[in-house]
Amino acid sequence: MKVNSILSVLALSATALASPKHKGHKNLPTTVIAGVEVVDTQIVRDAHDLIKKFPDFLYFHSVRTWLLGAATINANATLKAEVDLEAHALGSILHDLGWDMSENSPWVSHDKRFEVDGALGAVRWIKEHKSYKSCVWTEARLERIFDGIALHGTTGIHPYKNIDTKWITASVGFDGVNFQPAEVPADKFDSIVAQFPKETFQKGAIDTFTWMAATKPEVTYNTFIEPFGTAYVPGYNATGHRSFDRITAGYTPE
Repeated sequence: MKVNSILSVLALSATALASPKHKGHKNLPTTVIAGVEVVDTQIVRDAHDLIKKFPDFLYFHSVRTWLLGAATINANATLKAEVDLEAHALGSILHDLGWDMSENSPWVSHDKRFEVDGALGAVRWIKEHKSYKSCVWTEARLERIFDGIALHGTTGIHPYKNIDTKWITASVGFDGVNFQPAEVPADKFDSIVAQFPKETFQKGAIDTFTWMAATKPEVTYNTFIEPFGTAYVPGYNATGHRSFDRITAGYTPE
């Protein structure tokens, strides 16, 4: 290898080492919501304003996701120093854009899983925001948000992803139906749920999953949405569309 080539490789390696991912927690303004300290940049405030237009069950769920995750991260100083808190805020707040059941929704497609709709919508919204700069919201940073949203309906993968993707997805899991996550400090859980109650969440989620199965069944087969179609949508039939059906076609057990 020529000396110039060696120097070029070394220069690229040095640049990569000197360019760590953007640390969204550095020198950012904060505020307190429901007793939880959170990032308070303009883009985060605008994302929060965006989801206020959704029905209460969805708005409250999206905010609880953000706050439950933030409360858990805040409780661990080492973790808080590592997580990109602004990316976490946006990924958490915007993670369920794909639940928008309004007519002609700008977020919902006819041919993509709701998690992908949400991930694509969140990234698009960030890029269209008035404060967007590609040097700040790098493709690598946006990819972490995309993955954190896109993976939140699939179990077993996100724990092995980068710290930002992992915590966006984990935060969604903190706001499930009919349970209180052990990871979230109990006092913070109580204060969050008091301000953003969960009473309508179960019905809202079931109605949304049923709507997805009815309006775009092809993308619900082989997902956790499938049982809602089977249970609640007349004529819905996943048989023949599942991976199991394709793999076992023509097979006769011995």
